Amino acid sequence: MTSNVALKRIVAYIIDYFVITLISSALVYITFINPRYDEYVETSKAYNEIIQDYYDREIDATELTEQTRELSYELNSNGYVYTIGSIVIIFLYYGVFVYFTKGQTLGKKIMGIKIVSNKGGNLKLHNYFIRAFILNGVIMNLLTLIAICFPESTYLTIYTAATNMDTILTIVIFLMVLFYKDGRGLHDILAGTKVIDIRDENQEEVIEESKETEEVEIIKPKKAKKESKKKDEN
Repeated sequence: MTSNVALKRIVAYIIDYFVITLISSALVYITFINPRYDEYVETSKAYNEIIQDYYDREIDATELTEQTRELSYELNSNGYVYTIGSIVIIFLYYGVFVYFTKGQTLGKKIMGIKIVSNKGGNLKLHNYFIRAFILNGVIMNLLTLIAICFPESTYLTIYTAATNMDTILTIVIFLMVLFYKDGRGLHDILAGTKVIDIRDENQEEVIEESKETEEVEIIKPKKAKKESKKKDEN
């Protein structure tokens, strides 16, 4: 059952990733929010051309890495507004939106799972914020914003470390979800949450209701026996 929920969580994560990407990408077309819009578009175009050269086999993987690293500083520096926007969107989607939908992103809604408290009770907004901060690249985006304040050489060091850390963190969380005894990732442990299958929850409610019904049926005959005894005495 845990592995079934884990697979659903991974599919839900992929769905939500595309939702967030689409929303964040829409920011690029809002020209007035970024004072460096023209520079960003120009750098982005150059970046995409390098990627295309790699697909066309005009450059190898080493050249791709070197050239994209040189452009990444300009790209993130000119697109800092979009990085900030991505962080805000992540907290709005994985925090505020999920809070009001009682633990469900669009992906989780589709897959029939939801976030609940690991100890019972209702989750607060900060529980969802902790999950969003740990899992969804917020740390890397924050470090990227800090990195662009430094010279390019320092930026590359910080940016590379942040990217590697984010990759390792994501892998660790996915492995924990797949193989940890209760299927909780690091973000679940820190936020005090877990993810359950809604069908399992509904089944538990049906079982509880059936138990209550059985208890009522058991009590009724006892009352009937007492009433019959009183009639005999009379």
